Amino acid sequence: MTTHDGHDFELPRLPEPERMAVDDGWPEAPEPSAPAEVDAPGEPTPEWTSIPETRRVVLRVHGAEEIELGQAEGREPAVRLAREMIGAIEEAQARGEWPLVEDRFIRPGAIVSIDVQRAA
Repeated sequence: MTTHDGHDFELPRLPEPERMAVDDGWPEAPEPSAPAEVDAPGEPTPEWTSIPETRRVVLRVHGAEEIELGQAEGREPAVRLAREMIGAIEEAQARGEWPLVEDRFIRPGAIVSIDVQRAA
């Protein structure tokens, strides 16, 4: 019961509102799904690559001397060649030996880097 200006009266009960389906012409949004997996940055995918370029793999020693280890068509084969050479150097070091590179024994401490370069 409610009192207003000294008069008692009872407010009518309103019915519960109905839920209305609204058709606004838009399709329902799909349920969210897991995000798509994206490859980590690195090598470009094949459709982005161009004609393979000849690459040189060189061993750089102190004094800026370069010893060419070989050449390969394209970056990936050149990187494989460089990694093979790194493995051979590490194996020689593990045996306490100096690696043999192009008919030269190279002191491991003299090695600065193995580079993959575009052939000129």
